[in-house]
Amino acid sequence: MRLGRRSEGARVRQGRWYMRGLRGLWPGRNPLRRGSDRVETCLLAGLFVVAAAGAPFAAQAASQAAHGTALRAEQAQLASRHQVRAVLTQPTGTTVNAYSLTGEVPALATWTSAGVRHTGQIFALPGSPKGTAVTVWIDAAGNLTSPPLLPSQVTGQSEMAAIGAVTGVAVLYLCAAAVIRRVLNRRRMAAWAADWEVTARAWNRQRW
Repeated sequence: MRLGRRSEGARVRQGRWYMRGLRGLWPGRNPLRRGSDRVETCLLAGLFVVAAAGAPFAAQAASQAAHGTALRAEQAQLASRHQVRAVLTQPTGTTVNAYSLTGEVPALATWTSAGVRHTGQIFALPGSPKGTAVTVWIDAAGNLTSPPLLPSQVTGQSEMAAIGAVTGVAVLYLCAAAVIRRVLNRRRMAAWAADWEVTARAWNRQRW
């Protein structure tokens, strides 16, 4: 019961903190509000509107740019890479590395490209016997390379770019808001110090 009451009290205090923060930003007619408070509210509200309105455009522009770049890379890779059949020159082991993402094991193999015989290490299924044919990707020089980008990967890159653009806009907004509050807080503290200096002199002249 005590733990539940403490949790409920913490939620109430947190809710009051949020309400105080919102009341501090709301442009009311409170005579105690300073001009810098109203300026801060207007600047933060305007900055939020600009960020919210610009985020979709930034996301679209970043997505289109990333999609175009990835699409050109995919086309270039399709033009310069092709598949050949490699033949294992030794049987593969049966133990898969715990860090392997494909469940395959390395093995020596040979393949032919443009009449030239190449030898290298490829990945094949565990327990494959010698002479097993495995399809691999090679470049124009006959060297092993990674497969070209898939259409899903092109789409994924454009989506990640859009998410990154929105995140960047949000980070810029938070940084700008922090700078605005810091500058205005310094001005408020300076004004408070000046007012206190005048008030302290008046109090010191009083006789109690």
